Parts: sequence; C-alpha cells; structure tokens
Amino acid sequence: MNQAKILQNLATLEKLVRQECTGTPEQLMKRLSISRSTLTRRIDELNSHGVEIKYSRTRNTYYYNNDEVVDILFSIKSTAE
Repeated sequence: MNQAKILQNLATLEKLVRQECTGTPEQLMKRLSISRSTLTRRIDELNSHGVEIKYSRTRNTYYYNNDEVVDILFSIKSTAE
C-alpha cells in the first residue's frame, strides 16, 4: 500500500472514530479495504500519538477514551513541471 493510501486510511479512520460511527471491526475493515491486522496497526499508530481508542460492543463503534484527538492533514501535489 502506498503512503498516500495509508494516510488516507488513517484520516478516514480518525474521522470515523471521532464521530463514533465506525461500525463493527468487520464493517470498518470492509469500508477501509484493509485486513484485521492492518486495522490493528492503524489503531496502534493513532494510539502511539497519545490518543486512546477503545471499542464499544454495545454501540458497535470505536471511540476516543480520552480528550485527545489527532488531526491528520496531508496533501498530494505534483512536482513535475
């Protein structure tokens, strides 16, 4: 997976977690087109930046367990002239 796709996945994952509308892990994996191990890695990557992401079985969503959030900003631009 290229870097742009990884960043896009992280940004989408962060947004869905913040909105508390990820769905089940299986639904989220399908939405992001990633495997369970990749989903676990992405969540671990966000957690490594000081956020605490948990999963609620009653609400069927991942959510932030603390007041920290991550802003993921990126842009793609061509360097060809």
